[in-house]
Amino acid sequence: MKSIYKTLIYLLTILPFTGCVSEIPNASNFEPQIFISGFLTNGTEYVNIKIQRTVPVNEQNLNPINDAQISLFMKDSHGNNELITDSFDIRKGTYRSSEMITTIVGNAYWVEIMLSDGTTFVSEREVLKPAIVVKDIEITSELNRVIFSDPLDDTNFYLINFLFYNGGSLDLKVNELTNDVLFNGNENATFDSTEFLVDNPQEVRVRISNLNFNSYQFYLNQFAQFENQITNAGSESDPGQLFLPPPANLTGNIVNTTNNTKALGFFSVRNTTEFIKLF
Repeated sequence: MKSIYKTLIYLLTILPFTGCVSEIPNASNFEPQIFISGFLTNGTEYVNIKIQRTVPVNEQNLNPINDAQISLFMKDSHGNNELITDSFDIRKGTYRSSEMITTIVGNAYWVEIMLSDGTTFVSEREVLKPAIVVKDIEITSELNRVIFSDPLDDTNFYLINFLFYNGGSLDLKVNELTNDVLFNGNENATFDSTEFLVDNPQEVRVRISNLNFNSYQFYLNQFAQFENQITNAGSESDPGQLFLPPPANLTGNIVNTTNNTKALGFFSVRNTTEFIKLF
């Protein structure tokens, strides 16, 4: 099955940014906005959230925010709300929980963020969905395929990463998005990636993240915008642009409750499974 959008990230060689921008908006018209990004996954690990202000397109430096207050909350299956932590270590706009967080499948999680000026942001509550059982990987000259078990009683949205290794080094990472409309409940569901193929990889890893709908929509918009950048920039474009200061139209699942508007960025709750196969 084809994904709706896909993007390719070459990690072996990333060229310096050489593209140019044909038009730079007047600096006096630029209004910086807050961009928030982070995710919570299965297992026990630290939670990382990045907060920064957007910068004009002719600037490459980030503008981190280091004085925000973050609270991570949980709602359990009985409807009880609980503060998980409000203790975070801060470094250059990245907030890392002071302790490792253990998540529970079926519980909902969200963050509340307050800036020093009192502006408050709240992410939508997202449920940690079950882990996906990956059964096999097939790599041929015509396709990259992952075989897995799709849950029956839920509409699922997936971020699928194919990672190709040779000599212990990561050569290529291909990101795909799909839903389970065509294979809902299939014990041997297959997803095929056909556009970017690797000859004779020594090792292939596949990561399947079971997403909530809002996070899925954010990734769709992000992938579409990245492809548009590549198309418009031509051969001089750099795939690394995806990780430059955030673009101004990527709204996700976070609301500025101070003025009741959608904020840039997202806080995703997802369950990720990794499957490794040697060739």
